[in-house]
Amino acid sequence: MLTFFYQLEMDFMTTITNNNIEQVILDNLKLLPPEKQQEVLDFIQFIQHKLNHSQVNYNNQLSLKEIARLPIVERHKLLTPSIDKTAEDFLNDPELTEFFILDGEDWETGDE
Repeated sequence: MLTFFYQLEMDFMTTITNNNIEQVILDNLKLLPPEKQQEVLDFIQFIQHKLNHSQVNYNNQLSLKEIARLPIVERHKLLTPSIDKTAEDFLNDPELTEFFILDGEDWETGDE
């Protein structure tokens, strides 16, 4: 009997890896009663929330070098939320709008 269940489990795992996982999930979801389907939906939403939250925390921990190594699409996703704030800083922050910092004597190259 145990061999039967082991084989059934192995067949199920083969099915998942060989077929489209979405279809396997949908087929199995349809077999569940409505209250169990709701539990599955709740679980999926929990995982999505947890994943989104952990990605935000992970993104906040990346160094500039790590961000630079990301594919352009990923960099764009990561940096898009801060573009407006950065543009605002460049328009209004005196240290970024006024170039008084460049007026110091250390700016001179000595060739003059």
